[in-house]
Amino acid sequence: MSIPERYKDAKYEDVPEQIRKLFESMRETRRGIYIHGAVGTGKTHIVYALAAKYRRPESGRYALVWNMTEMLREIRADFGREPGDRRNADGDVMSFEGPVIIDDVGSEKITDWVSETFYLMVNKRYNNVAPTIFTSNLNPQDLSERVGDRTVSRIVEMCDVVELVGADRRLQNIKPKTKINI
Repeated sequence: MSIPERYKDAKYEDVPEQIRKLFESMRETRRGIYIHGAVGTGKTHIVYALAAKYRRPESGRYALVWNMTEMLREIRADFGREPGDRRNADGDVMSFEGPVIIDDVGSEKITDWVSETFYLMVNKRYNNVAPTIFTSNLNPQDLSERVGDRTVSRIVEMCDVVELVGADRRLQNIKPKTKINI
């Protein structure tokens, strides 16, 4: 797992305490976390901090992290790839025994194929009681309208649901680069 440059400095200490406690208990509880909130509340920053904390190179232990839209793009691209060149993102998500993090659920264009593919991944992890962390701008009810009740019902049973509340941190940090008097 490589952490994108933007999130290389994501620190576990910056993760809200409630989420740290849920994350630390995942091995025993085998429950995931569904983190939702408005744009810019720090969801992606949090999950990369969690992934970095979980990573133990000496043991080969790591968390599998996918952005939902990128994962779907890779699955589609596999249709045209030779068998030896396939990334098998869907198979990795379904069979990975460690924590899987799926970021930005609900940001993708919803088609029947997307809903079915996402359901299959969630259902496999649900059946295997495999800890999964999801982030979304959508609360579970709104996500249900996009991807279906069956999928979201499984997510809320297998995960603790946490809402992040606050203003868009990216917009709060905007500073004018140049002021021009005319």
